[in-house]
Order: sequence, then structure tokens, then C-alpha cells
Amino acid sequence: MRFYDREREMESLRKALELSRSRLVVVTITGRRRVGKTRLVREFFEREGVDYLDFFIPVKSEKLILEDFSREIRVKLGYSPRFGTFPEMFEYLEVANVETIFFDEFQNVLRVNPAIAFDLQRFIDRNQDKPLLIILSGSYLGMMRKLLMSRKAPLYGRSTIFIGLQPLRPKWVFNMLRDLGINEPTQQVEFYGIFGGIPKYYELMEVFEADNPLDFITDAIKYSTILSAEGEGLLMDEFGKAYRTYFSILDAIASGKNRLVEIANAVGMKPGSITKYLEALEDYYGILTRERPLLGGRRSRYLISDYFLNFWFSMIEPNRRHIEAGDFETLKKNLKRKFPEFFGRVFERVMLDLLHDLNGKLITFDSIGPQWGRNYEVDLVAVNREENTATFIETKWKANVDGPREIGRLIAKTHNVPWGGEKRYLLIARDFRRECADCITIDEVLEHLKP
Repeated sequence: MRFYDREREMESLRKALELSRSRLVVVTITGRRRVGKTRLVREFFEREGVDYLDFFIPVKSEKLILEDFSREIRVKLGYSPRFGTFPEMFEYLEVANVETIFFDEFQNVLRVNPAIAFDLQRFIDRNQDKPLLIILSGSYLGMMRKLLMSRKAPLYGRSTIFIGLQPLRPKWVFNMLRDLGINEPTQQVEFYGIFGGIPKYYELMEVFEADNPLDFITDAIKYSTILSAEGEGLLMDEFGKAYRTYFSILDAIASGKNRLVEIANAVGMKPGSITKYLEALEDYYGILTRERPLLGGRRSRYLISDYFLNFWFSMIEPNRRHIEAGDFETLKKNLKRKFPEFFGRVFERVMLDLLHDLNGKLITFDSIGPQWGRNYEVDLVAVNREENTATFIETKWKANVDGPREIGRLIAKTHNVPWGGEKRYLLIARDFRRECADCITIDEVLEHLKP
């Protein structure tokens, strides 16, 4: 699959490469597993013609890792001694003719031997004037924070450039889907609502060919464990001993319990005790989003911000016994039966992402988000402060929508909204039985997205 976007990150890496010609530069890249960190680095090296040592850190013994590293040095530099310890390897790298080193899955040093991070710290501190670029890439934000971001971390303050790699924006994902032969707008939206902007999942589509996302998921689960084991594996690696508590919280939120008291009751904890876990999931791990009414309101709610984790907890985890029993027909039936309800909830978030990419094209706004209060809820409100306008948006994952009727309902709801400026309205649906001036189909939205 060809490489998409990442131009801003490429520019940061080019800047780091330029700086490293006169001194040691450390670049840290973090991001969710499968977001494309390794592909980014290797694509950059290929484009720039950079020779580098590729040090992948698996979870195995130091002796075996050092043998791997020695082999890589021998292949790239022509010679390498055998290393008994990591300090010995770093001492050799001080005098070796090497300009770039890439440590991939660097967070695994915490499982292999945390002292390795201190060995690297000493190497960096001793060689500040050495022309060298070091790139550290890690998948688990909590573990990378322990290594680099807290004040007591061994590598705190050593990074020259920090890149937090985010999922691809919708315009690039929909471009990717068209390249993969998915041209039906409804199917494009469904794929995005399941996988978000994580490139690795779309690469699987080259292996398990299917136009329908549920057919694709069923085949991928049937012939591979990459999707069925993804959610639990990601959480176990990230949370360690606290895995069960975090798992239960995310499971409750995926089932529709998204307010503090509801989540606490579902998990069997007191609201005061569960707050620290919710804050960690939001601020430390970046897995949850705490939504607040855009135009004001006291009650907040929690959502799983990662599209695939949300799908995994909602659709795959409840079917685990069928997956383990190899009953893929029942799995497929259950997915098809539950999917409309699931995607009705997700569609609002997909439209939010799309409208961010279309800001200034379809509508223009300074801020956008949901709004709710006592006895009403509006899917999205897009506020333009300069023009003193608010566009109230309703999203319907339905066909044959009665546009005028739904617009009337939307207008009625906005009577309760605390907004004194001009009000505008927009209704987005798959298609309409009766259209209106403020109605727009998904097909029309995606036309604005095309380059």
C-alpha cells in the first residue's frame, strides 16, 4: 500500500536530520499501535537516502537482543564485535562510523531491563557533540511516559523533537479507500467509522478483499487473530496489573453507560473511586474523551475516542465465545443484526471528523461539538463567533429520511439551547424521501472532501 500524508511529520524529521549533521539529536515518536510510526520512519529514510541501524526491541532476553543488534551492525557497517552488555554496545557505537540509529518499540526496554534506558541516557550525555540522529519509537503512551516524559524518567529532557503521531485525517482515509476500490460512499463511511485513521487495518483489505466492512471483518477474524485479539492485547500491554479495571470501564462505556455514576454502578465502584481511572484514560492514555456541551451545561459524558477500540468492545468482545468456537456464521449474523444500532451512535462522530476537514468549505466555524441539556440533545453545533451564527446539525444514519419533518424537530429542540445569535440548520442523512434546502446527503458531503 502506498504511503499517505504525514508531510508535517516528514518536515520535522528533515529538520532533525539537518540538525544532526553538527550534533546529537534525539527524536521521540509515540502513537497508538498500528498508527504507522515504523512506516513513517522507514519511508523518511528511503526518501532521504539515509543509511541507518534498525534496532527493533522485542520482549526477549538481553543476550538475544544484543545478538540481533550485533548482526544488524555487521550487515550495515561491515563488522561488529560480540556484545555481552548494552554498555559495551554503546561504547562501540561511540567510535563507530554511524550517523543514524532507529530504536523501534523502545518501550519494551521496561520489560527487558529498565537499566537499558539509563545506558542510553549516559550514551546521549557523553556524545552531545557527535553528529548523530537517534529516533526512539514507542507504541504504549503510558510506558513511554515512564521513560521520557516524567521528571524522574531516565531520558527526561533528552528529546530534541517530539512527534505524537495521530490517526490519519478523514480526507486521506477516504482517498485510501478509493485507491482500494471502495467507491460507494456509504461503505466508505462505515469503514471509517470502524477503523478510523489507523492505516494498518486498511492494509489488511489488500489481503481479505471485501467491499462490505462486515464481510471483511468476519473474514479477517476467521483467518487471522489481528482484529479479534487487538482490543484485549492492546489494553493488557498498556495497563498491566490494572488491566481488569480499565477493561471493565471501557466495556461499560461501549455498552452506552457514559456518565460518571452510570459507569461506576456498572463496574461496581464508587464514583469517587473511579474518577482517577477515567482521568488516566483521558489525560494519560488518550483512550477516552470527556465531552461537555459546547454552549454550556454541567453534565459531561465519556466516549471511547479510538474508533476500533469502540467497535471491538461493542461488537467483537460480546461475540468472543462464537469466535473461540469457530462459529463464524453466528458471528456474522450478530454483527449484521447489531451494526445499524451501533453505527447510528458512531455516525455523529464520523460527521464531526468530516466537518473538521471541511471547515471553510461546507460550513465555516470556530468550534464544533454536541450540545445537550434538560430534555433536549442536538448532535452537533458549529459556532462562528465572527458572524455570531450557530449551525445546528442533526445526523441520521438512515435512508428515506423525511427532511422537512426532521428539520422541524431540530428547530423545536433549539428553542431550549442557550444561544442568542443567528441560528442555522443542517440535516445530514444517507438519502431523503423528502428533501429540503437544509438537507444534504452523505454523497454530497464526500464530494466536498475530494481533492
